[in-house]
Amino acid sequence: MKKTFFAFTTLLMLSLVWVACQKESLNTADQATAEDIVSYNDLSEQTDFDIDMLVDDNAVGAADDRGDCPSVTFAQPKGAWPNTITLSYPTDGCTHDGHTFKGVIVVEQSDKMSVVGATRNVSFQDFYIDNVKIEGTRILTNTGLDANGYPSWSKQANEVFLFPDGTQASFNAEHVRTLVEGADTPTRIDNVWSVTGNSSGVNRMGNAYTANITTPLVKRAICPWVVSGVITFTNGDKTRSLDFGDGTCDRDAILTLNDGTTKTIKIRHHWWK
Repeated sequence: MKKTFFAFTTLLMLSLVWVACQKESLNTADQATAEDIVSYNDLSEQTDFDIDMLVDDNAVGAADDRGDCPSVTFAQPKGAWPNTITLSYPTDGCTHDGHTFKGVIVVEQSDKMSVVGATRNVSFQDFYIDNVKIEGTRILTNTGLDANGYPSWSKQANEVFLFPDGTQASFNAEHVRTLVEGADTPTRIDNVWSVTGNSSGVNRMGNAYTANITTPLVKRAICPWVVSGVITFTNGDKTRSLDFGDGTCDRDAILTLNDGTTKTIKIRHHWWK
């Protein structure tokens, strides 16, 4: 009887350890990678939107609620191309669209981004968004109309995000941004973007990963978050999925493990604060 009880107790303890290990796997590497991917897509799309609003000479509503933040300097007269445009945010920061910006974004642009073949090279100088420092470069190129007749741009990014807690995450992305709504109006507020492609990087725990957008991400100008789409990412030999929802404007993304275990990841949760 004692042997049976001992065996049962041992089996129960081993089961609890196994379950704990499973939960630990979800709460550490997977969650960190998911949060880093969400942070990258969120903050990257926001800076791209800001640049769109402030750089091209045909942007309607570029001033919106920004006032004098940032100050925008053109090396050549506005509307002349090629041009170098400097967006300078104050050192103490300014806030709009729910984000706080500090530092400098430098944009080297060959032509209006509505022109096929136009390129935009973006770099950062001591630039922060929500106290996350962004380093590196990204290049956007107008690739013309896609198979469905929508204007599209390729996006190549090699960036590092440095978080306030001293950790950092790197991102190497090859995305295609397609304007599926709003191309026929001068205002940017009705724009809807579809994003496809893949990326790789190292999360803030030092784990390398690869990620593929298996269902296009949808970002609406009127919503501060990605509203739908699925990213599948791999850590080592483990593959996970990150689902941004059904189109509802909310900040929830669902992380799913192979065994069906799920966890809600909050977009722009600012876990680093």
